[in-house]
Amino acid sequence: MTPVSSAFDRRVAPGGALAEEAARIALVCRAMALRFADGGRLLVFGDGGGSADAQHVAVEFVHPVVVGKRALPALSLSHDAAHLTAVAGSLGFEEVYAAQVRLLATGKDIALGFSSGGRRAAVSRGLEAARERGLLTIALVGEAEDESGGGPVADHVLAARSGDPLVVREIHMTVYHLLWELVHVFLDQPEAAR
Repeated sequence: MTPVSSAFDRRVAPGGALAEEAARIALVCRAMALRFADGGRLLVFGDGGGSADAQHVAVEFVHPVVVGKRALPALSLSHDAAHLTAVAGSLGFEEVYAAQVRLLATGKDIALGFSSGGRRAAVSRGLEAARERGLLTIALVGEAEDESGGGPVADHVLAARSGDPLVVREIHMTVYHLLWELVHVFLDQPEAAR
């Protein structure tokens, strides 16, 4: 097998596994749409590459690239360096998202946390704080975290079935694009939410 074919082959099984999760992803999207319809907002966060994904998700929801789709309130908790370093300095890095959730969130909101590899204490604590406040919680994790049970605890845990962190992030990107698209389907076609 050549390195080029190997690069493609590493993505085949995780992509197929994602397709098998269609019903669960649709369930998550329906739950998100109900929260948005009730005035909720999306709070997104992650460490490392997950922080970039959080910013990408927030932009997708706030400024849809598809003309005619409504903007939905979303905020990346990963983007404010001053806030992150202030909280990290006084409470510890593991509290950077939990502190923001406790300050900004209402029970109508949605928390989406990214943890693509290894246990991320800040992401886990952010999701724990969100659950304590009654938010709908969603974790996008890698295969190792899901199988070990060491990943974040959330109402919905969607795992990329790969041990390769690059492939995990690629699967996560596909998932959050599906979340965006199907949330709009449920909002635009309320009968579909039934």
